[in-house]
Amino acid sequence: MTSSTIRVDMQDPAPSPLDAQGAAATRVDMHCHSTASEVSKLGVQRAAGLPECATPPEEVYSLAKRRGMEFVTITDHDTIDGVLQIADRPDVFVSEELTAHFRGEPTRAVHVLCYDITSDDHTWLQANADDVELCAAYMYERDIACALAHPYYTVDQPLTPRHRRRLAELFGVWEIRNGARARELNRPAATYITTRDGIGIGGSDDHAGVDIGRTYTESPPAATPREFLEHVRAGRVVARGAQGSAAKWAHAAIALAARSLGRGDSDGLNAPGVPDAPGTDGAATAGTDGDRTAGAQGDRMAGTDRPDPQRVLTMVRRLLHEGDARQGATGAGGAVSPEDARCLLRAWLTAVELDHLDSPGLIAYMQEDAFSHSDLYRRACRLHERKLRSAVELALRATRGEAEVLAAAQGLFEGCIAAIPYAPATAFLASEQTKLERLPFGGDGETPRVAILADGIGSTHGVTRTIEEIRERGVPGYEIEVVGTDPQVDRRLSAVAEIDVPYYPGLQIGVPSLPAAVQTLADGEFDAIHVCSPGPVGVAGALLARALGLPLIGSYHTELTAYADLRSGQPALADAMGLAVGAFYRACDAVLSPSAASDEALARIGMPSERIMRWDRGVDTARFDPSLRDPDLLGNGTIKVMYSGRITREKGAWLLADTFLLAREREPRLQLVLAGGGPEQERLRERIGDEHTTFLGWLSGSELARAYASADLFLFPSATDTFGQVILEAQASGLPVIAVAEGGPVSLIEHRVSGLLCEASPDALAGALLELTGSPLLRERLSAAGLASVRTRTWDQALERLAEGYRRVLSPDAARADTGSVMRAA
Repeated sequence: MTSSTIRVDMQDPAPSPLDAQGAAATRVDMHCHSTASEVSKLGVQRAAGLPECATPPEEVYSLAKRRGMEFVTITDHDTIDGVLQIADRPDVFVSEELTAHFRGEPTRAVHVLCYDITSDDHTWLQANADDVELCAAYMYERDIACALAHPYYTVDQPLTPRHRRRLAELFGVWEIRNGARARELNRPAATYITTRDGIGIGGSDDHAGVDIGRTYTESPPAATPREFLEHVRAGRVVARGAQGSAAKWAHAAIALAARSLGRGDSDGLNAPGVPDAPGTDGAATAGTDGDRTAGAQGDRMAGTDRPDPQRVLTMVRRLLHEGDARQGATGAGGAVSPEDARCLLRAWLTAVELDHLDSPGLIAYMQEDAFSHSDLYRRACRLHERKLRSAVELALRATRGEAEVLAAAQGLFEGCIAAIPYAPATAFLASEQTKLERLPFGGDGETPRVAILADGIGSTHGVTRTIEEIRERGVPGYEIEVVGTDPQVDRRLSAVAEIDVPYYPGLQIGVPSLPAAVQTLADGEFDAIHVCSPGPVGVAGALLARALGLPLIGSYHTELTAYADLRSGQPALADAMGLAVGAFYRACDAVLSPSAASDEALARIGMPSERIMRWDRGVDTARFDPSLRDPDLLGNGTIKVMYSGRITREKGAWLLADTFLLAREREPRLQLVLAGGGPEQERLRERIGDEHTTFLGWLSGSELARAYASADLFLFPSATDTFGQVILEAQASGLPVIAVAEGGPVSLIEHRVSGLLCEASPDALAGALLELTGSPLLRERLSAAGLASVRTRTWDQALERLAEGYRRVLSPDAARADTGSVMRAA
């Protein structure tokens, strides 16, 4: 045959019969399963206590015929028990999916579809399944049609090019359109078959009894199964029908769970005590977004019927880690029970407003000809985003004391339930795609990829400056991509809502859509996730890193608990923030801390010392330089005291004002220069006045560097900073620095050597300010020592320390964090 007879179109072509006389073509789903598929159960099903397939053979037959299949077969894993139950029909032929191994290589396995076999054939094939070459010879000698199933799927250990070349010699027919695998996963087999002038077939690979007959093999008209299989062997066939997707994978798991988990109560899905809704007799429809009342949803989600977040995370993680395993132990048992899965299933149905469907109704809904996997996925995403927006609004009310904090946390979790099944499905698809892309090289020598997830980097603060340096300079030995909802990122997440940060006017952060975040992280093929803060993007990244099984690295930038206490004045909110921050960082495999003070703060929230690593920051001494001084820039005849950064309560804005006013009573030449802005700026202006204060606003680049160099002193009143990046910038600009002796500054300044450290009081800071004002020699000495110290703190060195942190976490023997701890604070 010639390559022109091979149809490998990866789209879903319209029916085009192959018979020149116009007779109807023959269609057969060449790959589907029934309840008899038990031997080769996937790890995901073993982990959740589910069967490989829960579709009775009679239903497989009925659905195949309903979808226009001329002949029917069932290809259960290593058994023919299922198909024998319907084998008395003339349009049925007996088949199986054989798990065969390369001789002497028990971990190199493939699946072979063996068609129209006898019981004796099945017995022989099973007895010799440890030698795929012998099995192939047996079938060719007996004229048994066979095909290599999903050739690029890794059944056990990955196959090498040598194995695949031998398979191409053994099997002229390959499955090139597997309905459970996405188009991009089917494409390599189709391409390979085309280049080798082989034969391609299609089948649904259905395990859930939903998609049987939606993917199939089409041939010219055939009167008997044997005649159809002759067309297959001759290459007179086309692989047609739907291909897989993440949504389809997720819905198959949901349908399988609905079939098998219904044994725990009368209908299998509805909450205990909730009767079946009327009209669910198999002609169910989805309804509209607005056809459920909040009260009905609340009743079904009430009490113990709510899924436990930690157990949900465990289930999702197992789906990823054990999803494609067909051998070895799984995590089944443990903390997750069938009732956990049943509870999550009920919650998902409520979340997507299909809770009027019982088990048979849900299956019937998915079997309807008009059913679309993509439509249901879009429905779930739309409802997730709508409910997440409502949950965010409730959380904002909780920050104002208008709602319970725990209720808000539960609402945020429940707002994500509609999207939860698609997270492991999307990640599984991406994982399979990555395996394909790395097959020729095994992934050796590739540069590790790290995603840095950050919130609100459109605002000016220390994290923003750090991210800017990383994006400009890179991290040695790693490919870095910054991910967030802001424009200034490498991969931008779509935001469900843009919210004003409570008690911080002017600062906005985005709340990402969970499916969008999953897709972005999956598409990026990252080796590790680095989260910068427990904001919406950071929390999403932490959850997904745990779900995807990726190393999770956190960096500690901000004393959020102290900020919440200072800005809200609500102890309950500060306590909740403390719990959230502790859970967030304890979930990380490692936390990068900028200072000894931050080490102590992390220890107080329960972070083990062995998981705390140092990552301080650098300063660009080529950018910040004393030579940029312009005596006329900030005015003559005054002693210019500079502060740079956010003008906020937690940064010591009131301490700054009190200190300056107290010192100026004794030294009228003092002029306060403020580079920055924030919610307390106008109140500070009212407190100090404009006569002796210069408000420069937010500066960047050369303007900021010139302002630093043109000042005389630098005053840093914050007692909550984890590091103090602006101190390094001031020292690099030749300024003597006065700082509060708390937090990060203690690690940057040696008292009376490279600066002055004082207690956080107006008297102490004003005294230090006056001392420096009256002693040019002390100013000169501190300035010189500070300048010398920052020359050892370059960004190149800082980024090398960041790379070292990544290396430690990504090393094969790196300890992994408790994957459930991110959820335990609640």
